[in-house]
Amino acid sequence: MVTIPSVQHIPRLHITGKLSAGPVVVDGEQARHLSKVMRVHEGDEVHLFNGDGREWRGEVASIERLRVIVDVGEIMRQSAAAPIVVETWCGLVRPQRYDLMIEKATEAGTDIIRPFLSARTMGTREASKARMERWERLAVEASEQSGRLQVPVIEHPVSFDRLLDTYHGALVLADGAGERWDAVTALLPREGHIAVAIGPEGGFTDEEMHAARRHGALRLSLGPHTFRTETAAIVATAMMRSIG
Repeated sequence: MVTIPSVQHIPRLHITGKLSAGPVVVDGEQARHLSKVMRVHEGDEVHLFNGDGREWRGEVASIERLRVIVDVGEIMRQSAAAPIVVETWCGLVRPQRYDLMIEKATEAGTDIIRPFLSARTMGTREASKARMERWERLAVEASEQSGRLQVPVIEHPVSFDRLLDTYHGALVLADGAGERWDAVTALLPREGHIAVAIGPEGGFTDEEMHAARRHGALRLSLGPHTFRTETAAIVATAMMRSIG
């Protein structure tokens, strides 16, 4: 029988604050996860990033109950910011489904997530401090898992009208009656902000669609099937990210 060696999974951590060569203290939940879940030992390799476009190689120096000391070495990976900033505007839906959207849109490459309220928003109509903290934690974890060098910004929910009034980039509305991807992408810029807006359950009202069109929105079909709000947001984000 041939034994296939296992592939080592190197832990990857997002660190708040400045990163440079030298010792870094990892504490709290991250330290618990490293020591109890990942079961790292002294001398194990870890990778760290703080969202500035660089990833550092580190080595576990010591492990205490609620603290892990990592000796940070050299930069192992870095990249400049993409020329296109992708914004995902997603109508609020039930909490578990919105959590999924946050996680997967992060993996798909969004830079900014803007939850919004509209005429057909049902269920959750606001985000408590605890909910915002959960969304931010999900985005960090998804960034760690997916190999991203930046963590997306998550804004507090506002009305759809407010988003339209304060936005100045390219805007795309997911719409079953919209244009095909090749037709829409030909009209999109190759730098700057591109926002893709996904309506809540029931979609946008005619008034909201007209308001978006007055702001220059393009209507994009995501294909022949009807997606849930969170699924549409994930698919549309990946499509926008593919531009650049």
